Amino acid sequence: MRKVKRALAAVLAVLMAGSLSACGVKVQTKDDANTTAAVTEAKEETEAVDTPTDEKVTLKIIDWSDSTKERREAFHKKFMEENPNVTIEYTVLTADQFKETVISAIKAGNAPDLFPLPSGMKLSAALKENWFMPMNDYVSDDFLNTFADGALNEGITTIDGKTYVLPESANIINTLVFYNKNVLKEAGIDESQLPKTRSEFIDVCRKISDAGNGKYFGIIDSGAQANRLELALRSLASLDGGKCSDISQMILVDGQNTLNSEAMQSAFDFYDTLVKEGCFHPDTVSIKAPEARALFAQNQAAFIIQGAWCISTWRKDNPDLDFGVMALPAPDNGMKGKLPYIGAQPWMGISANCKHPDVAAKYLTALYSEGYQAGLVEDGGFVSVIDAANKAHMTDDVMLQYYNLNNEEAALAPDPIVGNPATADVYAEVSAITPGLGEIAQGILAQNIDYKTELKTLSDKTQEEWLRAIDAAKAKGADVSADDFEFKNWNPMENYTADLYKSR
Repeated sequence: MRKVKRALAAVLAVLMAGSLSACGVKVQTKDDANTTAAVTEAKEETEAVDTPTDEKVTLKIIDWSDSTKERREAFHKKFMEENPNVTIEYTVLTADQFKETVISAIKAGNAPDLFPLPSGMKLSAALKENWFMPMNDYVSDDFLNTFADGALNEGITTIDGKTYVLPESANIINTLVFYNKNVLKEAGIDESQLPKTRSEFIDVCRKISDAGNGKYFGIIDSGAQANRLELALRSLASLDGGKCSDISQMILVDGQNTLNSEAMQSAFDFYDTLVKEGCFHPDTVSIKAPEARALFAQNQAAFIIQGAWCISTWRKDNPDLDFGVMALPAPDNGMKGKLPYIGAQPWMGISANCKHPDVAAKYLTALYSEGYQAGLVEDGGFVSVIDAANKAHMTDDVMLQYYNLNNEEAALAPDPIVGNPATADVYAEVSAITPGLGEIAQGILAQNIDYKTELKTLSDKTQEEWLRAIDAAKAKGADVSADDFEFKNWNPMENYTADLYKSR
């Protein structure tokens, strides 16, 4: 094997000095322009690796993709049969375990060969820590061109035209409403008359809870997961024109955050009414998403707000469950925005310290082949970043409903990092304010909080923190301003396309 000329030793100590916070995966790096220059120079001196086909190679891979574990293990078996010199060591962890493992492995100089970018971490911050190498020397342009439009974006998966990480799947909305046909039927609700507005939804949920008399309820949610509650409330507010966008984004409207907008207040009012009317399953306040999904499948609730990943789980674990999917209820006075989603998010990359990046790239090429992606799509609950796999292999009836609803109900939202990659430096400075939207929603479920006061406090403190983070990033050399987080030409009923970034 040709040896890789790495000039990284001199900068490793600086690169590994950063750390991740336990919440939000905030990377703290030294403000040192020389560090970035050193990394760039080191990468330029790296020579491509060409591993002999008879050299024994062990690829260590770690991620959190438990829902596709069986498919991956079968894929690995086939890959090793076709590449007998390669042994794959694959580990699936929880997201929290993964963060801890990656941090400790990098600090020990023993990162896995392939691993994902942790949720909430920006690619630019990871590169300052020398986590990944560009894969362009090892994958072909033809391979990269198989990805759907919007799957590979500058500042998200790519920096300065070089691709460092690939998205796991297409980023569709994950707050549609699944309904249990058995519960609806027993409660006397005609499936053809599913609620379309918030008032109708409250009325139907109340009727179902009354009919159930403790056996089943109108709706169940994962109240122990603040992030899931926040996603639901952001989605509801977005339908009311709130321009809330993704949970990971900073978005300003007329210079202000949207956390206490009229649309957000109305969304919280809706949730509060559902609680007061006895619509929620009583276990909602204390359970996580897997438990909520299981109780829904046991006919204990008529509705649950979740993502497409539920479909394959229910098909496997609850084959007798009769369910469908519908849109999130709209404001009574009509939709003023669609459900926002951002482009496909970064996932798997090749470690900067990988000794066999050519073999790792061969693995990725096979992982994103239409053959493997087709199986994931056929399982249901998965939308591939490889368009060809979706068009030919999406056959599950509920998944098709979900996919079509996504196309009807969702719109691509602007992403500050796409507009100006330097905004990633601002995200790296921001500290989370608590209680956040999800924690406030938990207070509503428990009926132990003045959510109107808490929303105002959250908005005020968040505004102060965001402006501080912008100033801090500017002080460290980032070319950013508050204007980079505002999109005055954003119509939330339409996709925010590439040309709009230029005309904003």
